[in-house]
Amino acid sequence: MTWLKAYPTLLKAYWARSVEYRGQIIIWILSSVLPLIMMMVWITISAQTGPIAGYDSIGFISYYLMVTFVRRLTGVWIIWDMDRDIRQGELSPQLLKPINPMHHLFASVVASKPLQVIIVGPPIVIASLLLGAQYDLSLQSVLFALIAAWGGLLIEFLMQAVIGTAAFWITQAVAIAEAWFWLRMFFSGGIIPIAVFPVAIAQPLMVLPFRYTLSFPIEIILGRLTLAEIALGFIVQYAWVIVLLVVFQAIWKRGLKLYGAVGA
Repeated sequence: MTWLKAYPTLLKAYWARSVEYRGQIIIWILSSVLPLIMMMVWITISAQTGPIAGYDSIGFISYYLMVTFVRRLTGVWIIWDMDRDIRQGELSPQLLKPINPMHHLFASVVASKPLQVIIVGPPIVIASLLLGAQYDLSLQSVLFALIAAWGGLLIEFLMQAVIGTAAFWITQAVAIAEAWFWLRMFFSGGIIPIAVFPVAIAQPLMVLPFRYTLSFPIEIILGRLTLAEIALGFIVQYAWVIVLLVVFQAIWKRGLKLYGAVGA
């Protein structure tokens, strides 16, 4: 388990890099604006029509503030690194190291999370207090929400890893990732709460991976799910983690054979 022993060092190194790159911090802040815009839109609509799918004005405030926070916990941006490393041959020296290059990418993602929480967390807490946001902050709910957020991070990482391996065969892996980003942003609940969708759309989203990258932990912390629904959600979420891990490992092995065959 060489890779496991290396994680403390990897996390420390990538934490230092996260603090150093200030431009990245600005991007994190700017990417939090869209949920707040959507919050104002839905507050305006609900003020005119009344509660929508169980969300009144306070409900939408609570939801979108949590979207901003949870997105920082589950967000991943490794596709560009994978695409560059494979297409430009920068993967070659990484393969000579004792641990899989994907562990470096995963460590870089995890190491950036504390800084994101430090930056985004306090404004979210202040806004929640000032605007009267309501959450279920019981120990059980918070624990389940954190486990769900971790599962969301794993799904997002593995999905991008699967897409990234396409760079072994094509030059437009990033374009595929952009399609995933748009679908995930819309169907994960980042723009519209899943409960607001028509039943014909909402029901399939219960088994597709999108919901489990964002909406699922939010629904838990809002107190909108029963224990049975949470348990079922965990089964679906971590089933996707296993499926994506198996798919990635299979494609990665085939890609590496092709990568070595062309002498990169």
